[in-house]
Amino acid sequence: MMLALGLPAMMAAFGVAADFSILALKRTNLQSAADQASLAAAKELTVASSTDSMIVAAAVNYATAALAKNDSSAAVQASVDHTAGSVTVSISEAWTPFMAQFINAGVTPINVVATAKTAGATNICVLALDQKDNKTFYMDTDAKLSANGCGVYSDADHNHAIWLDQNATLKADLTCAVGGIKYKKGGSIVPAGVTNCPPVANPLSTRAIPTIPTACLKNNLVISTGSAVLQPGKYCGGLKVEGTAQVTLQPGVYVITGAPLTVRGTATFKGNHVGFYLDGDKSLIDFADNSVIDLSGSTDPDMAGLLFFEDPTIAANNQHHIASTAVQNLTGTIYLKNGTLLIDPNAVVAGQSAYTALIVNRLQLSAGPELVLNSDYGATDVPVPAGIRSSSSVILAN
Repeated sequence: MMLALGLPAMMAAFGVAADFSILALKRTNLQSAADQASLAAAKELTVASSTDSMIVAAAVNYATAALAKNDSSAAVQASVDHTAGSVTVSISEAWTPFMAQFINAGVTPINVVATAKTAGATNICVLALDQKDNKTFYMDTDAKLSANGCGVYSDADHNHAIWLDQNATLKADLTCAVGGIKYKKGGSIVPAGVTNCPPVANPLSTRAIPTIPTACLKNNLVISTGSAVLQPGKYCGGLKVEGTAQVTLQPGVYVITGAPLTVRGTATFKGNHVGFYLDGDKSLIDFADNSVIDLSGSTDPDMAGLLFFEDPTIAANNQHHIASTAVQNLTGTIYLKNGTLLIDPNAVVAGQSAYTALIVNRLQLSAGPELVLNSDYGATDVPVPAGIRSSSSVILAN
């Protein structure tokens, strides 16, 4: 009889305990979604001028995606304070507990709030400039990209502006697309990418073409064996380094015109404070085989901070190719306004660089490369072009 009399109370106690356990889990999940959404949206304040509606959409989309993983249908609201440089995200879930509301009616709905504020802007490691097409930044077949201390951006207003396929993985401080992000067959971004971002202005759009010598220093130069030291100047008919050749470049600006810059075989191609201007639509980057590439960008006023600068007047969408398994150092900025950069060796690329920034029309990583983009600007005397570097970040304000 005593058991029968006490059973309802025991059941109620168990019910209340279960309700509060679920409540704690739900609140934790909601708060995490609000925190991450506010941080992601606040970063939008740092990369370009943007409207409130764009930033609010980014926050709501991020939070909604995070909540969907927990099958939550909570309501999300966001607001922007440009004066304070902050974004506030509020989430409310109208959950009805089984027993707990009889003890404390205030347990439902569950309300959480998070505010993140800017303490500056995000460094740029990748900016894909194409504004229309899909796959402006595309990774597949086990490709990896680590953007250390910097962000990855696509300006394309397309549902699949950024596409990760076949176990491709991307890690960056911020991954942001004006349009959408497509994940397929194991593709992933850590932390999760943000969509509906405001476009990022091309930081090199006003960069002037360097002075191009009238006379050719070399014509159709091919180096296949031995050691050679090259001087800056105009290389007509391109430049080919192959076989077992070992080439050292003196500091300065190298104008490549009429044909690609090709390095193949087991050749070595090294130079500090060098900048390559790719003049015309036939001047391409072509690194292949097991060639050793060890380059740091220019300190020359005409090319300061740039390692490669593609002729911005060409209309063709040139494809530049890095396939070498020994690309050790690419310190500086690679600027291909109208070009596609394809990186596809099954090896680490640019891992020894102090910093690498890719400002390109399109970027493709395929067939297992591990592209490492650092932002250790203090580790080199190669200047960082304006608009790429930032000392700022975003933080949670509550």
